[in-house]
Amino acid sequence: MAPKVLLATTCRWFSTARLAMAFRRVGCEVDLVCPPDHPAFSSHALRYRFRYHGVSAQRSFHNAILKSAPDIVLPCDDVAMRHLHRLYSMASQSAEHDSKAVCKLLRASMGDPVSYPITESREKFMALVRELGVRVPETKPLDSSDQLEEWLAQFGFPAVLKADGTSGGEGVRIVYTLPAALRAYKILHAPLATVVAAKRTFIDRDSNCIVPWLMQHPRQVSIQRFVAGPDATVAAACWQGEALASIDAEVLQTSKPKGPATIVRLCQDDERLQAVKKIVRKLGFTGLCGFDFMIDAANGNSYLIEMNARATQTCSLPLGPQRDLISSFCTALSGQPFSDTPLQFSGDTIALFPMAWRGDTSSDLFQSSYLDLPMDEPDLVSLGMQQIQITFQQKLQQKWIHLFSKLGLHQP
Repeated sequence: MAPKVLLATTCRWFSTARLAMAFRRVGCEVDLVCPPDHPAFSSHALRYRFRYHGVSAQRSFHNAILKSAPDIVLPCDDVAMRHLHRLYSMASQSAEHDSKAVCKLLRASMGDPVSYPITESREKFMALVRELGVRVPETKPLDSSDQLEEWLAQFGFPAVLKADGTSGGEGVRIVYTLPAALRAYKILHAPLATVVAAKRTFIDRDSNCIVPWLMQHPRQVSIQRFVAGPDATVAAACWQGEALASIDAEVLQTSKPKGPATIVRLCQDDERLQAVKKIVRKLGFTGLCGFDFMIDAANGNSYLIEMNARATQTCSLPLGPQRDLISSFCTALSGQPFSDTPLQFSGDTIALFPMAWRGDTSSDLFQSSYLDLPMDEPDLVSLGMQQIQITFQQKLQQKWIHLFSKLGLHQP
C-alpha cells in the first residue's frame, strides 16, 4: 500500500507544491497543512488540506496529524520544522493517547529527538560537524558587539553574520567594514520590529511573525569567515541515520545574494557526499534535508556552512538511481519498491520554476538550462507566471521610488 504523506509548511513556497506532486507521482496520498491560498491548491496532488494558524501553530499541526492519520509528516520550511519539534516536546510530556501517537509519528518522521536542538542551532550544529572532522569555516556565536569586534580583529573582512531561526537568506549579512558589521549585528540581534511585523502580517500575509513580535526575544547571532567562491547544495533523503539518495548541485544563480538557488548545475563531489552521510548518521536523522556548502575558489575545497533539516527545493527532482529522493524515501518507508520516471534532458543545468523566471530569461545560462516547468499542472504554471509579473512590477515601482528619492522629488 502506498504511504500517506502529510506535508507541513508555514509559508507559500512553490517548492512545497512540487514536493506534493512528486509524492503523488509515485502513488502516495498527499495531505498538506499550510496557510490559505497556497500554490499547491492549484495542483491536483492533494487529497486533503488543513489550515495553518501562526498564532496556534502546534495546535494546527497536531489537529492536522490527527485528521490526516499519515504514515509520515515532513516539514517543508524551517519554521514548520521548529513547530514540529515543539509539538514533539509537548506531546512527550502528555499522558493522553493521542499525544503518544503523535510522538511516535514525529519520531519516525524526523529521527532521534536528541538531534532536534542541534539542527535548530547554528552553534550546536557547527560544533557537532567539527567533531566529525568535516571542513567548516571559522564560526562563533556572538553575545555582544565587543565579541564581534574581537573576532573581526582576529579574522578580518569580509565576514558573514547569521541570525538563528531565519531562512532564505533573510537573516544573513555579508559585511566588509566595522561600521557595517556593527549595524548588521544590531539589526539581526534585535527583536522583530513592529513595522516589519506589520508588513509581513498584513501585506505578505505571513502570520508566523506575530508570536515572535509579541515575545520580543533577541535573536542569537553568529559570525562566520567568508569563503570566496560559488555555493553548492546537497539534498538528501534519509532513513534512520542513513542517506538513501542525494542530489549534489553547484549553484549558478540565486534570487538574491545568499538567497534561494534559481539555476543549478548537477555534479558529484565525493567529499561533500561523505560529509552528508557522516552528519546524517550522527544525528540519526530521518526525512528530507539539504546541506549548503561554499566552494573556495582558491583551492576548490568545500566548506559546510548550514544544514536545513527539512525538504529543500531540489528534493522533488527525479534524477534516476541514487538521485531520486522521493522514490528512495517511499521505498524505505513502506518496504516496497517505488520508482518515478527520470527527467530526460541533455546537459547538466536546471532552471527551477518559478524563481529562475524572475531573472534574465534571455541569458545564455537560462536558455541552455533544462526548464523545470510543471507542464502537467497548467494552473500551477499560470499562478507562477502571475507571481513573476507581480514581482517584476514591485521591483519596478521600488526603482522609481528610489530614483525620485535620490532626486529629492515626491513620488508622482
